[in-house]
Amino acid sequence: MKSQTRLKVGIIGLGAIGGHVANCIEKGEAGNAELVALVCRNKEKYLTINKDQSSHFKSLITDDIEALFNAKPDIVIEAAGQESLNQYGITILEKGIDLLVSSIGLFTNDDILDAFTQTAEQSGAQMLLSAGALPALDWMSASSLSKVKKVFITQEKPVISWKGTHAEKLIDLDAITEPTCFFEGTAREAANIFPKSSNISAMLALATVGLDKTKVRLVADPISLIMNTLIEFDSEVGQLQLNCQGIPSPENPSTSTGVPLSIVKSIRNLSSPIHYGI
Repeated sequence: MKSQTRLKVGIIGLGAIGGHVANCIEKGEAGNAELVALVCRNKEKYLTINKDQSSHFKSLITDDIEALFNAKPDIVIEAAGQESLNQYGITILEKGIDLLVSSIGLFTNDDILDAFTQTAEQSGAQMLLSAGALPALDWMSASSLSKVKKVFITQEKPVISWKGTHAEKLIDLDAITEPTCFFEGTAREAANIFPKSSNISAMLALATVGLDKTKVRLVADPISLIMNTLIEFDSEVGQLQLNCQGIPSPENPSTSTGVPLSIVKSIRNLSSPIHYGI
């Protein structure tokens, strides 16, 4: 992708992630990039939410996926969840359009990942998997080229972040008085049971030792409003123990405020003459 050419960006999803990314691109905070289409499920809803945006911005909001393809983007950002990614991802890649994915958890299904990968190979498009709220991914991914002894991730979130998930069937979220572990297993198992909370563990697994060797612990915290991510990584080239404290998104407590900024950083890298962290 030529950095001298203005990068044409389409976005699917205008919620907590996609809306933030769109605003950053519109403000010129994402490098040499421009918006060409903003796809959502409910056009009128998002026109109302974005009523103070420019006329040009609002003109890009659509509920018609064909409008996205007609705009001929260089890259499409998926920020709408696994269902939308599964629905539109293959078609995007078939058209030779690069795809930046935020809903990494979909690729815990091997058949789906293989289908996406084969389509990208045939069309020449690239799939770019966003690190999202996962810190230190570049070092761990590089270190995984050596022998890895251990990859373990603990995701500790406020109780509100687990509302509406399978966690409610495992523990009484309203009754706990201290941080409580309600799941421990592999990244693949975690993704199957908690698809909306699987992106970090799935990204870690896919970039390192795989879904069946990456261990996951999920914890509900009734006290803190912070998202705690603890990573333990042990390999031949070094060890890492990292505790990242993220702030939940006000619009969507199940995701971190850092996720859209990770995507903005990626777009800035793709549209600039210099890449930081590649």
